[in-house]
Amino acid sequence: MLKRMSVTLTAAGVLLAAAACSGTKGSANAGSAQGLKGSPVLVAVVLPLTGASAKTAEQMANAAQLAAEKVNADGGIGGRPLEIKVYDDQLKPENAAQEAQRALTRDRAIAVVGAQSSGEALAIREVVERSKTPFITSSATVEAITKGATYTYRIAPVLTDYANGVVDIAKAIGLKDPAVVHDSGGAGVLLKDLFLARAKADSLSLAGAPIEYELNGTDMSAQVSAAAKSKPDGVLIGGSAGGDHGLVAKTMVEQGLNVPLIGFSPILVSDAVKIGGDAYKKLPAVYSLQNLDQQKPSFKDFQARYTAKYGAADLTEQPAQTWDSIMVLAQALAKTAGKGGDALKDALNGTSAYQGVSGRAGTAIEFTPTRHNGFQGKYLVAYKMNGPKAVQSNLKF
Repeated sequence: MLKRMSVTLTAAGVLLAAAACSGTKGSANAGSAQGLKGSPVLVAVVLPLTGASAKTAEQMANAAQLAAEKVNADGGIGGRPLEIKVYDDQLKPENAAQEAQRALTRDRAIAVVGAQSSGEALAIREVVERSKTPFITSSATVEAITKGATYTYRIAPVLTDYANGVVDIAKAIGLKDPAVVHDSGGAGVLLKDLFLARAKADSLSLAGAPIEYELNGTDMSAQVSAAAKSKPDGVLIGGSAGGDHGLVAKTMVEQGLNVPLIGFSPILVSDAVKIGGDAYKKLPAVYSLQNLDQQKPSFKDFQARYTAKYGAADLTEQPAQTWDSIMVLAQALAKTAGKGGDALKDALNGTSAYQGVSGRAGTAIEFTPTRHNGFQGKYLVAYKMNGPKAVQSNLKF
């Protein structure tokens, strides 16, 4: 997988020259930026292009490029082209901080988008808050990422809403004593506590103590075996990496733990489905939550654009949220004539009722000086896996 991918949406010759110099590959709709003049407005997209979540990160990078092409086709940022450059942090917080710093100091990026996990996002937050550069995370969920932040925003679910939804689904399908498994990362540890708190509020018993597995683990045998000993009637899973979720499902089938598996979006990303394989067919039910309504016309349009350029794909909330992040950022940049810093921060704080690709039908993205989480209220949608496909569910939770 590429360490860094540079995509400049100006003229084809500039794009190819940049790719040749950087040793990376890029592709663009050369006609989309025709007529645009002036220096490009550079946005850095920091993602784990290598590792357990690489496929999802690739879709997020593609979505960012598609959004920039749309912006440029519509006139760019006051006539200047919007440029996307993608940096690989390998799902490591220390790398995320380094790549964000490199993007700001060496490449002069005006804003940052991305961070698939909360660890990455928290590391990037430290960099951008110090440099007064706006950052929109399009996947990370831990509340601390935006709490008290001045330049950090989120177009993605908040972890508490995810955790509450997972427990509520368990109760809605009649589970009495599910087990809890979670990863060792920051989000996983918080999810454990959030699951426990919601289960208590819902008067839902849990089977045994929560069980922790290593983030980006390669063997879940011991953890699944420990969960099975408590004889649960379901498994609630919390964590960041899709590959871990697929491996848990696969191991459950191998060990005969034949109960429903419930989690949120990592369950249905490509990395999870690939690793889980037939496990998603063999388990009695696999439920997921995500910040996406596949019936929304705006999502259908996004999916058609994606398919036309990159081929058919089962798109989840992360690429949809990345598209929305670039579009909201472009809208704010248009107000500042391409200026960053405090001017861009103030423009983002005025984002109101933006109807995006992600989110349940009827929800909107809004930011204020004190509200940096774009989604509020009931914006999540339940999905049930039908083999490798996620089917939108009418389950009430």
